[in-house]
Amino acid sequence: MGISLIIFISVTAAAVIATLYLYAFRYEPFNFRLSDVNIFIEGDLTVRNAADISSEPILTILHLSDFHLRHDFIGKKIYEFVRNLKGLDVDLILITGDLVESDENIEYLIEMLSSFKAKYGKYAVLGVHDHYNKTVLEFLKNMFRRKRSYKKENDVAYITKRLSDIGIEVLINEGKKINIKGNDVNVVEVIGLDDPIIRKTNVVKAFSYITSKKGLKIQKKSDYKKNYRGIFKLKEKKIHKLNKDGLLRIVLLHTPDANSIIDVAMNESDIVFSGHTHGGQVRFPLIGAVISGCKIKTKFASGLFYFKRFVLYVSRGLGEGKYSPFRFYCQPEASLVKIYKVK
Repeated sequence: MGISLIIFISVTAAAVIATLYLYAFRYEPFNFRLSDVNIFIEGDLTVRNAADISSEPILTILHLSDFHLRHDFIGKKIYEFVRNLKGLDVDLILITGDLVESDENIEYLIEMLSSFKAKYGKYAVLGVHDHYNKTVLEFLKNMFRRKRSYKKENDVAYITKRLSDIGIEVLINEGKKINIKGNDVNVVEVIGLDDPIIRKTNVVKAFSYITSKKGLKIQKKSDYKKNYRGIFKLKEKKIHKLNKDGLLRIVLLHTPDANSIIDVAMNESDIVFSGHTHGGQVRFPLIGAVISGCKIKTKFASGLFYFKRFVLYVSRGLGEGKYSPFRFYCQPEASLVKIYKVK
């Protein structure tokens, strides 16, 4: 091999590496978009045509997730993007965790989310990064063996209070009933679960706010495989039939953990909103996500899915962890979700 060929290969390799680095670290993490997501719920008809869909949505929801907000260049760009969304006319704002990575960024978060308005309320749940400020060593160890807790705890009580001060209610294994004026939907229940990845989820407590404990269904560990096959069964028809007439039950869950999703689906939940996965963070054309980062299949790492009993929406989120500030073929997003009634 001649010297000129070696130089050519070396220069080409260096150019490819530099291009990939600039794309993954300096372009895609800031390539924010507001995704339009339409969810259809079923009425009397079983076949949907264009003329069968109500022209106005029953509910319009702004779904935000995974800011990982901090005082750096990425944090500044996320701050600017989110602030530009505050003028949206929405019924609900739903935020699914990993809002900050340390207590020192809480006031920055409050400043970013202040002045947002929603007709029926603003609700949030917490993720592992809201509970704990990981060290780099903990982050590296966690890549090989999932930890359930970390040494440095964040001030959850304080972040909950400060969010409440600006009208955002943090639901820590809690549920709320909201009376609305809608087409065939009179009540919306919003149930917020704490993060399952650190074993803080309590489905029984959360659902007890809106229903009696006597009627709750919690799966046995021995039934997991059977339940998984039944719950995670995709529907061909992209329409969800409400589990109860006149009631839309929404669950907020930071990590789309399969065990937790099975539990909420068994209890007549209609829509589950999640984050955590960052869409896999690294995706490839035709292949999709390489990892999901939790106990759910990679094909469900981001997007909208109609299952037999419920609808799952997993956001790619807006930020990334401070020790992994990159994305590949995985555009960060906020989501404007419109729920339509099929006539």
